[in-house]
Amino acid sequence: MTVITSALYYIVIGAVFIYLFIYAYDIFYGEKPEKQIKKIHKHFRKETIKNIDRLEIEPRKYTLYQVTTDNGKKKVKLKPGYKVVNIVAKKENNKKQKKGTV
Repeated sequence: MTVITSALYYIVIGAVFIYLFIYAYDIFYGEKPEKQIKKIHKHFRKETIKNIDRLEIEPRKYTLYQVTTDNGKKKVKLKPGYKVVNIVAKKENNKKQKKGTV
């Protein structure tokens, strides 16, 4: 009986450590593109995705994607640890002001 419990203990504790090592590796060294694409599909599960383009890569900081859906184009920033951040375009009202006003 002790052999079975000790084997179960090693399997459970080993699985937890393997999962933690994989998660830490993704945070410190960047995620694989396949994992990032899966995360984007999960984030946009209610919309139909036509195309996914990678715009910019900083492996330990972020990866910037442009996702084309039926509703239009959206930019998404993926940070390590599978955090998805939607990027909203800034409104530039300052350029539309007249030059003569103070």
